[in-house]
Amino acid sequence: MQKLFERVETVPVNPYISLKRYLYTVQQAFIHARQYQREGNYEREALLLLRIATLVQKTISKHPNYNKIESANIVKEFRLHAQLAIKRLEEIKPLIDAKQNNCEDSQPANSVKDKSAPESESLNAGISTHSLSATKARTVQIHEDMLYVFESAARKNTKNNKETCGILAGVLKQRILVVTSLIIPKQTGKSDSCEMLNEEELFELQDRKSLMTLGWIHTHPQHPCFLSSVDVHTHASFQWILPESIAIVVAPTDKQRIGIFSLTHPGGLEYILQCQQRGHHPHPERVPKGYPGEGKPFYENCTHVELIRDDSIRFEVSFGKRSKLCPVRKHRVTNAVYCLFYHNIR
Repeated sequence: MQKLFERVETVPVNPYISLKRYLYTVQQAFIHARQYQREGNYEREALLLLRIATLVQKTISKHPNYNKIESANIVKEFRLHAQLAIKRLEEIKPLIDAKQNNCEDSQPANSVKDKSAPESESLNAGISTHSLSATKARTVQIHEDMLYVFESAARKNTKNNKETCGILAGVLKQRILVVTSLIIPKQTGKSDSCEMLNEEELFELQDRKSLMTLGWIHTHPQHPCFLSSVDVHTHASFQWILPESIAIVVAPTDKQRIGIFSLTHPGGLEYILQCQQRGHHPHPERVPKGYPGEGKPFYENCTHVELIRDDSIRFEVSFGKRSKLCPVRKHRVTNAVYCLFYHNIR
């Protein structure tokens, strides 16, 4: 089992990220791992479980607030999640080994194995940290009108030059990641940033409805349609869990207006996970030398997103713990939606 841990990248602890935020990341990773378990994708499940255990044992344990008395309860939750991850890894390791053995047995007799590769490489290749980047990204499907519903709901904040954010949640259907819910959490907004509050409520809602986090959406009231240095750090925590995670920017003053982005991988994701700066700060124009994917831009337009138009489809918009089924046409969104929305914005 120790050899498996050594194959997962260690993310340095960021003291500016709260333990609650780290816990939400771990909880979300478990939701995704359970989904992979249901579909029988043990390799992706194992990779996430390894990341959970490594994050808790090698990263979060170094957080400056980890050993404080007031953090005792949340530390217990971290340790419990790590124990559950390790227990599940022990259960599925034989399944992964059996799959790899079957693959080796099915190779042609005259095929030559690369003797330069260490033995541990072949034994654990199924849960390599690079195995996901080598596979084709699954399609993320989102209804076009959900973007307009969000833009309409955020209009008052946009006029007041305050950013608004939401979570894109959904399910996996026939290997397609379908965004079924737009969740507007309690939050605070400024002209160049927004921050979610009470993330435990957000997790409770998603866990109850078995919703995976597929990305996030936010406005740039008076800025261009791009990902700022704060945005790429925010998105890194989503894409670290789900490689197909998307970041949508709604910028009413920009000609592009709406952009759907993801961090390059390898490239931007690895660099941002190592960056220890906070707030708005400069990054190089491209991934510098010495990092995976050097020379690449930090993020790019998504090519795995499908915008759909189907008036028969209804999606859910949730405001904190309350939710409402919305028709797809933006002009049919009721005033009740706006009242609920602004109740949760500060």
